Amino acid sequence: MEVYEELSRCKTLIEPLVKNLRKGNIEIIQSSEFTNLQDKYPELGIGELSVIASAGNKIVCIEDRKAEKIAEKEGLAVFNIPELLMACKEKELIPREEIKQIMEELNDKDGYHFKKGS
Repeated sequence: MEVYEELSRCKTLIEPLVKNLRKGNIEIIQSSEFTNLQDKYPELGIGELSVIASAGNKIVCIEDRKAEKIAEKEGLAVFNIPELLMACKEKELIPREEIKQIMEELNDKDGYHFKKGS
């Protein structure tokens, strides 16, 4: 839920998310179990902590590089934003122009910078 609220601020991210939620491809899990991770990783926000806490044995998608490393440290399989967008492009799940728009919005609204070749 915390991640959904964060993503809802970015129109190009929330629309595909809602579409996939309706199809049943994505599961929303509400977790309050992240509180025990707050002391261990105070540098992470509630969204990242809730993803890590509720992941179980699922693959997580995290856009914060620091949170990605911590999730891996916690034993989770992690997909980052460039990997996710590349998979969507290769599988033709999201049109190329929409992927460019997502990348621009992540840069403009969230300060997320893609490395060259992403």
